[in-house]
Amino acid sequence: MSLSVTKIGIIGLGLIGGSIARALKRSGKSYIIKAWDRDVKNLEMGLEEKVLDEYSLSLKENFSDCEVIFLCIPVFAMRNTLEELLPGISPGCILTDVGSTKSDVMALIKDMNVKNPFIGGHPLAGSEKSGFTASKANLFENAYYCLTPEENTDTNSLAKLKSIVLDLGAIPIEMPPDEHDRVTAAISHVPHVVAASLVNLIDELDSPDNVMKTISAGGFKDLTRIASSSPSLWAGICLSNRDKVLETIDCFIERLKCFGNDLRNRNREKIEKFFTSARDIRNSLSDRKSIFQKTYSVLVDVEDKPGIIALIASALANENINIKNIGILNSRETEDGALEIQLEDEESRRRGIEILTRLGYRAKQKD
Repeated sequence: MSLSVTKIGIIGLGLIGGSIARALKRSGKSYIIKAWDRDVKNLEMGLEEKVLDEYSLSLKENFSDCEVIFLCIPVFAMRNTLEELLPGISPGCILTDVGSTKSDVMALIKDMNVKNPFIGGHPLAGSEKSGFTASKANLFENAYYCLTPEENTDTNSLAKLKSIVLDLGAIPIEMPPDEHDRVTAAISHVPHVVAASLVNLIDELDSPDNVMKTISAGGFKDLTRIASSSPSLWAGICLSNRDKVLETIDCFIERLKCFGNDLRNRNREKIEKFFTSARDIRNSLSDRKSIFQKTYSVLVDVEDKPGIIALIASALANENINIKNIGILNSRETEDGALEIQLEDEESRRRGIEILTRLGYRAKQKD
């Protein structure tokens, strides 16, 4: 069974599409990359920077020799795009998307009776920036990349797509589409809803002199950081994954009701058990960082190559900066950086960013 794939099509040359092109070019696997985008300036820039080999201004032609096509476009644009694209591609061309929800996409693929192999995808990497100019070759390095095959998915097609994901520098993981949406509702979508609800609650409960907002810090800011994300993006995501988000919200409400009843009944044993369980589970997570404690983290945009962590650690140690924790970010949809360094105080963070920047690394404060 041959896993060799030569020509890749990218529909939508923004942050994700552009980063896919850059990563595959950097892999040295002789990929030929062809792209389409609504903005011809992105295409011209990609060609000029040798990120692309070709581009097309039309979806109806010139993608016939692509073996895999990444659909890096919103779900709402998928139907019209596929209607133009499908008649001109080969029957064996593998289609995949990069969206954060899968049920709507799979339903659309079935509704359109798409005959080409289709495998949903979701790279857990991103940035607060957008567009082709924000794309970078190492965006996916050591990041999880969810693939959502179904029972009838062609195993050869899945193996080919996994090999491409590995060439991106990412870590492929598989799960059914429905399970993917259930998982992301719980660990990503509803937390955004909860964070936004807490911020709106504080605004509602605050006094005219805004004392709550004035003294909000520490735990509150850590818990609600993600409420600063794009309103349009998260409205779309929640609507796309509506059923799973609603199921998770209902479950969360029941947990709050149980806690409220225990508090109302002054049941100290159950209240302590509630907090103990949460503490133990939170401490077992790979992040190893308490969301209730102030941390002084720096995000560093680095390439994954031997010795890079040792090099950075040595540079900071030479300046007497103590590192509390350091590690690769495997899940970073909203983080612009591949390496997180936790330092012991604000002054260490300021000096650390200054030193790393001087050495040529892209370093920034993680709020």
